[in-house]
Amino acid sequence: MQETEPTIRAHALDLLEIPRSIHDQMVAHCLKEAPLECCGILGGAPPRARSIHPLRNAAQSPVLYEADPMDLITAIRSLREHQAEIVAIYHSHPKWAAIPSATDLRLNYYGPVPRVIVSLAGQTPVVRVWELEPETYHELAWRIVDDA
Repeated sequence: MQETEPTIRAHALDLLEIPRSIHDQMVAHCLKEAPLECCGILGGAPPRARSIHPLRNAAQSPVLYEADPMDLITAIRSLREHQAEIVAIYHSHPKWAAIPSATDLRLNYYGPVPRVIVSLAGQTPVVRVWELEPETYHELAWRIVDDA
């Protein structure tokens, strides 16, 4: 798949909101796990993330992530207890751009749930958000908001 700059889809109600503390925890998790890919879930009520659930990468790979099944069960239980849902799934690209890979598209088991990709390829981490489809992807608008 050719990597091109996509158009950004944005509707006022679809704008993913990530509180500063959750954003910073997510980036810290990605940095801590490098050079391996890491993964996790952002929970809340769309469009706002209200919790972060770092998951272990059972694949232990620099090019692939597979959420540890027990971590995933624990995260889903926590979301249910707090009457929350998955608002985004995040993972890192330790050495590549924050653009979905062919593997990301092939292993998309959560349909339209936004995917946050954190690139660690440069000096400063880059965070981008995507909607994945079976054979393509579209960038979604998002913003960092103050902690509530």
